[in-house]
Amino acid sequence: MAKTKFAEFLGISKGRVSQLIKDGLPVEPNGMIDSEAGKTWYSAHCSPNRRKALTENIPTSARAELDAVRVERAKLDLEREKGNLIDRMAAKQAIFSRARAERDAWIGWASRASVALASELEADPKDAFALMDKLVRDHLADLAELPLKELADD
Repeated sequence: MAKTKFAEFLGISKGRVSQLIKDGLPVEPNGMIDSEAGKTWYSAHCSPNRRKALTENIPTSARAELDAVRVERAKLDLEREKGNLIDRMAAKQAIFSRARAERDAWIGWASRASVALASELEADPKDAFALMDKLVRDHLADLAELPLKELADD
């Protein structure tokens, strides 16, 4: 690895790499620096305060940050191709459509069940429907107010 690349790798300046070479940083005969040997030497010979880039997993330059973003995008693209990721808006739309269908099914059930209940109890079908409809709508409103955490299975 060239001095410039090694400097980016450690998060230090190219001039600092030259100073470290004078202090004994191992260099190959062609002037390149072995990244693992250099990192090991740097960790052993420099104070922890100066080794911040090695202990924190942060990009050390604009190029390293851009490379990190590209890697993250490539990982996301791969996961999307595998089918492990879905489009957020599509998921929201599917959830909204499902919730609307369930709401409509419950309201329809109240209409059907009120007729059967009125028949069994020999009550007025209009009164039975009005009461069932009110109870179902109140229950649906209560469910809509309930935080999702309380609905989740443990």
